[in-house]
Amino acid sequence: MAEGKVVGGAGLQTLERGLSVLEAVAEHAPCTTATVAEVTGLHRSIAYRVLCTLEARGYLQRDRSGRYEVGLAVLTVASAVRSDLQTLAQTELSTVAEATGTVAFLAVPHGDEALTLVTAEPPAAATPVSYRPGVRHALTRGAPGLAILAALPPRPDERPEVALARDLGHVRTTGEVVPGISALAVPVRLRAGRVASASVLFVAGRLDEQSALTHLHAAAERLDGR
Repeated sequence: MAEGKVVGGAGLQTLERGLSVLEAVAEHAPCTTATVAEVTGLHRSIAYRVLCTLEARGYLQRDRSGRYEVGLAVLTVASAVRSDLQTLAQTELSTVAEATGTVAFLAVPHGDEALTLVTAEPPAAATPVSYRPGVRHALTRGAPGLAILAALPPRPDERPEVALARDLGHVRTTGEVVPGISALAVPVRLRAGRVASASVLFVAGRLDEQSALTHLHAAAERLDGR
């Protein structure tokens, strides 16, 4: 049986490896085979074979120094994502970023992680914080993930910040998303029971947090039910 066909455990393992490698490159690009092997826990030779396969299919490409980055074939898959949600989120987050002077983003649940779907930076790019789509972290760590959990029914042993976020409508953390950087997030309720969070990252003391919350809540209301 040719490798790559999803038949039984071996095929599923091949698919899992491919997705893990693609996600690793998306998060760490541009990166080397060694970096991908370290991030995924795969043997370097296996990581290299998967990288070559993804490159041959156009999902990855290499820059002039030979490091891997996401290829154009990903756009074909991305086009299947609800473009109206992404377009509206980009518009709303750009308004937040411009008003607050820092990066704003929409995160959605992806298994047990918060996945950054859309980001926006202020026009002048004066913020010292940079963030991009594809970044992930545990739902239980950081304001974006905790805000997502606050939009869901209570879970056993959840952090007290989640229950507090349900009452206050927002959550704030420091150093849990990006070391040394604070995050402010509000829950977003999308269509068909889906949830997300709208957030900003900032250096403590350099943001009018009440104003930022006003803009985040306004964005969340306009995204409601999308």
